[in-house]
Amino acid sequence: MYLKSLEIHGFKSFADKTLFEFHTGVTGIVGPNGCGKSNVVDAIRWVLGETSAKALRGAEMADVIFNGTDKRKPVGMAEVILTLADCEQGLGVDYNEVAMCRRVFRDGRSEYRINGTICRLKDFQELLAGTGIGRSAYSVMEQGKIDMLISAKPEDRRSVFEEAAGITKFKGQKKEALRKLEYTEANLLRVADIIAEVKRQMGTLHRQAQKAKRYQVVHKDLRILDLHLGHKHFTEYTAEKTESENQIISLMTELNDLHQRVHAKEQEVTETREIYHQVESTINGLRQQSQEFRSKIQGAESKIEFNRERVEELEGRIRRNEEDATNNRDMVDRQQRELAAADEQFSSIRNAIESRQYALEEHQITHNAIIPSAETGDGAPHPARNLPPAGRRGRHGRCQSAEPDQPDGHRPSAARSPGA
Repeated sequence: MYLKSLEIHGFKSFADKTLFEFHTGVTGIVGPNGCGKSNVVDAIRWVLGETSAKALRGAEMADVIFNGTDKRKPVGMAEVILTLADCEQGLGVDYNEVAMCRRVFRDGRSEYRINGTICRLKDFQELLAGTGIGRSAYSVMEQGKIDMLISAKPEDRRSVFEEAAGITKFKGQKKEALRKLEYTEANLLRVADIIAEVKRQMGTLHRQAQKAKRYQVVHKDLRILDLHLGHKHFTEYTAEKTESENQIISLMTELNDLHQRVHAKEQEVTETREIYHQVESTINGLRQQSQEFRSKIQGAESKIEFNRERVEELEGRIRRNEEDATNNRDMVDRQQRELAAADEQFSSIRNAIESRQYALEEHQITHNAIIPSAETGDGAPHPARNLPPAGRRGRHGRCQSAEPDQPDGHRPSAARSPGA
């Protein structure tokens, strides 16, 4: 059995998938300090089942995942696949090659696979037990490991020798067998306690068994009696069923009659409902007309009230006009009486004036006849020729007044002269 290949992806400094193939002979990995040579050994130890982050030079298991650089993003998973060849005799399996795969994610989940099948870390340890391959076996000797073995205690060196001799696997199997024997002995003790408890309960169980047998006999008799009683009840129920069926038939007949009556009543109700709807429509129409008439009545009442107020106002005006007419009629009568008196006075005054004018004319004529020559010689105007127009008698023998005529009813009263 030999190491065939190692595939690393996302583990520490191996961001890209890297494949190491180991051919026959000795294979050496050389390089400057810090190029990742120790990371290859850490990857082998990690895939073989190393669970200590401190042994892998880290604080926690997630530190083995590539954290990225200034130019590359970090990855979310670290994966290492170790392939062993010629494994039929060394591992005792039916396969020539065995690929052991281990993965870890940033959320802490881990995954183990053998030839693509998911398994446990314990399966890795059982597969590699006794082969000298493992996280603490002598197949991986890092720097300082030989000095540690030389200076170690005899008990620590003994584990290395036992691993080299191939008895570690059997010692593990022995330890597992002893653990199972202890577990079996504990189970036997619990079984002995259960047997003792059951023995103590056997007397009680025997009495309960006798009671159970008597119960079975009584239960059998009770079942027979129940059957007879059931048959009797069945006969009675059958008779009641027949009677009930007859009643049901009569009730169905009555029900059909009732259905027919209900159908007729429903038709009557439908017709009544239609009539009710018609009456309701008529009532609504009448209500609407009543509302319209009520509105018209209110308008007419408003007009009547307005006309009543107008009539009262006009009647007041008529009464005032009648009072004014009565007053004016009295005034007209009084003024007519005054006018008649004034006319009479005017006639008397006019007659007096005419008589005075006539006397004045005669006096002028007499005067002119007495001294005509004296006035003519002196160049003075003739008195008769220089009379004013008012002093001349008219064509009809009445004196014409110099004042303009006034309208009827508004003639001024003639002033009475002192000598009239």
